[in-house]
Amino acid sequence: MHTLPLLSAIKRRYPQAVVGWLVEASAAPLLENHPLIDRLHVSHRKRWLKMLLNPLQWFMLRQEVGDFVQSVRNEGYHISFDVQGLLKSAIWPGLAKIPRRYGFRATRECADVFYTDKLPPMVIRDGKASAVERYLDFARAIGISVESPEFVVAPVSDAALQKVEGLLENENSDLPLVVLAPFTRWPSKHWEPDYWVRLLAQLCQLQVRVAILGAPADLAATQAMIFPLGEQSGRVLNLVGKTDWPDLFALFLRTRLLIGLDSAPLHIADAVGVPEIIGLYGPTAPGRTGPIGRQHTTLTTALTCQPCFERVCPIKTHACMKQLAPEVVLGIVRRTLGCLEPDGVTTP
Repeated sequence: MHTLPLLSAIKRRYPQAVVGWLVEASAAPLLENHPLIDRLHVSHRKRWLKMLLNPLQWFMLRQEVGDFVQSVRNEGYHISFDVQGLLKSAIWPGLAKIPRRYGFRATRECADVFYTDKLPPMVIRDGKASAVERYLDFARAIGISVESPEFVVAPVSDAALQKVEGLLENENSDLPLVVLAPFTRWPSKHWEPDYWVRLLAQLCQLQVRVAILGAPADLAATQAMIFPLGEQSGRVLNLVGKTDWPDLFALFLRTRLLIGLDSAPLHIADAVGVPEIIGLYGPTAPGRTGPIGRQHTTLTTALTCQPCFERVCPIKTHACMKQLAPEVVLGIVRRTLGCLEPDGVTTP
C-alpha cells in the first residue's frame, strides 16, 4: 500500500511505460486487476521453501523457480525498484538480469549487493522519515518530479461488493459505520484486550454501526472482546474470518471511521480513502507508517524507548500501548462523528 504512490508517479510521468509488479502470493489479491500494472508477477516463495526441504521435489522446484525468473526476464524490463530492501525481494531483479536495479544502500541481509544504483539508506528506526515519501525517492532518482502522494487502488469487484452488502444487510445503513482493526502479527503492537472492550462498550452507546475485522485465528480473541458487552454484543458485527483482501476494498467504501493498529487494514483503508482513521501506535512510528491526510489522527506516547520497532516489547512492560487510554480514543471518535448520542443529541 505504501508503494502505490510510486506506481502512480511513474505512470503519470510515463503513461506508456510497461510496469510490472513482483509480489508474493499472499498479497497478490491486493493488486489483481490494478489499472496501472501491466504485468503481475506472483512469487510462491513460501511454497518453494517448503519444497526445498524435500529432495524429491527439487527437480520440480528448480523448474518452477527457473520458469518464474524467465517470465520476468522475458518482459525486457530496463529498471527495477526494490523498496523493501530484503534479500527475498532484491534477488529476483538480479536473477532476471534487469540492467538498472535501484535500492537502498546499507540494507539488512546485504540485499544491496544486487543493486546497480543505490539510494541513501532507509533507516528503519527513523520515526520521522515517511515510508511513502522514501519510496517516492525512487521516482525522483530517475528524474520524476513528485509533489504529493497519489493512491490508486484496484477496482472493487462486483463479487466483493455483493459479499459486503450481504454482510451488512441487517445493519442500519443510515448510521455511520465504524470499523475496528484490533489485530496484528506483532505482539508489541497489541492494545490491551480490556481497552477494546471498554471502547466497544462506549461505541455501542452511540448512533453508529460497529464492525470488527480479523483473520480466522483471531476469532477467539474477538469473542472475548464481545462477550463482556452482554446485551449490547448484538450491536457489534463480527466480521472476523469473513473477509479477504478484496472484500476490504468494498467494505471501506462504506466505512466512515476506522480505528486500528499499525497493520494492513489501516493502510488499505488509507489507500482506499476512508474519511477518518484513528491509528494506535506504540513500537512503530506514525511519522513513518502513519496514514496520509490531515483528517486522520495517530495516537502514540512519548516514552524514551519509542519507537523500538521490535516485535516483542524489549523491556517487557508494553507501556507504550498501555498508556493509550480508550477514553482518549473515544473522545476523538465523538469529535470526528459530531458525537451522535443514543437520543440523537449532538454533544459538543
